[in-house]
Amino acid sequence: MKETRGPDPRVWALRVLMQSERNDVSLDLLMDDVLHKPFEPRDRHLLHALVYGVLRNRLRLDTILAAFLHQPMDRIDSRLIWILRMGLFQILEMDRVPNHAVVHTAVELTRTLRMGWAGGMVNAVLRRAIREASGVPLPVMAQEPIRALAVGASFPQWLIEKWIGRYGADETQALCGAFNRIPPLVIRTNTLRTTRDHLMRSLADSAEGIEQTRFSPDGIRMARAHAAVFRLPGFPEGHFQVQDEAAQLVGLLVDPRAGMRVLDACAGRGGKTGHLAQMMNNSGEILAVDQSGEKLSVLEREMKRLGVSMVRCRNHAWTDGPLGREEAGFDRILVDAPCSGLGVLGRNPDIRWRPDRKDLRPFALRQVAIIENSLCLLKPGGRLVYAVCSMEPEETEGVIATILQGHPEIRRVESLAELPESPVSAFWKEGAFRSSPHLDGMDGFFAAVMTTN
Repeated sequence: MKETRGPDPRVWALRVLMQSERNDVSLDLLMDDVLHKPFEPRDRHLLHALVYGVLRNRLRLDTILAAFLHQPMDRIDSRLIWILRMGLFQILEMDRVPNHAVVHTAVELTRTLRMGWAGGMVNAVLRRAIREASGVPLPVMAQEPIRALAVGASFPQWLIEKWIGRYGADETQALCGAFNRIPPLVIRTNTLRTTRDHLMRSLADSAEGIEQTRFSPDGIRMARAHAAVFRLPGFPEGHFQVQDEAAQLVGLLVDPRAGMRVLDACAGRGGKTGHLAQMMNNSGEILAVDQSGEKLSVLEREMKRLGVSMVRCRNHAWTDGPLGREEAGFDRILVDAPCSGLGVLGRNPDIRWRPDRKDLRPFALRQVAIIENSLCLLKPGGRLVYAVCSMEPEETEGVIATILQGHPEIRRVESLAELPESPVSAFWKEGAFRSSPHLDGMDGFFAAVMTTN
């Protein structure tokens, strides 16, 4: 009887890598779509390792590959470049597959893409790499510190320059190292359906390195899951959502209470919406707003899975103006604004290669517009929390300064004495919540609190 095989992880890794460059779709969503395919566990791990490993090492791989190419990389079909990157990554960083097999599968990928004419070039370049990659000269810190760190850690040089100017070379190196480590899977217990202790017991045979999060009271960290998230015990029953600990702490900062009216202004697919709802014990009202109807459809399905019935959805683009005054009177507003994502480069390494991240002014202008158009809906004495998964000044303090300058009726809550005592206090620095991957072992977030005078 002929043995049946699941989908080829290398083919799908190549497709994800090519899509990550062409589309403005986040890597985690691309991976979610692919991982619904029936991969064997070891093939799923290989797919994951190839996609994230190539993206985390892209500049170093390109620097080495350039030594073996006869023309500039930007003149070679990008599909071939991705095949070569995948092959070189396996040669340099993965030892389970023999090098000759790596070369063979890389050549086969050219045929899969109907580019068999390029198989000879791929074969020649990778065979040279097997023999000579270790001898390719790379920039050294003593002579070219910025370029050496950029190539060694595989970050664009403009971003290294930006960080060194703010943090210095040593801290920048530590930050890059943190972003290049494989992050744990972090989930948040849905306390409407279960407890953290019960959930940890149910996951015991499905993951390695399970432990409670250090600060969030509902979080669980896993070094490695044995299955895709949606196949883990408890997922169909709505016992958890995937959410980094820093994002969970931002939810605690909002501090919604049962019976309140809460606006989740940039709700997306509902990660923070579900958290707010469980903190409110599913009592009161949450208006979840997003400009993407597709995301709101996902959010509605998520709320059903979680057993949340208090959320009302509304499709709206804040850059077009505010909602009608009939929606005013919110006790809490969360503006978890679309941003550069430069604080979550560990989970989304593709973002570092997006050229639009070099200029953050468009992001900041959009963030200011969202806050200004939602502020008018805040109840007197209510609280607006502005949050971004970024540590960059343009998207953090710069946005808050612009808002305060244009709205004298609003003030920033800078003292913890005005906020409820919670684990957030460990991250309250200079009047804001700030988490850093290299200092705190979690995503890089910023959150500030504003209220009416």
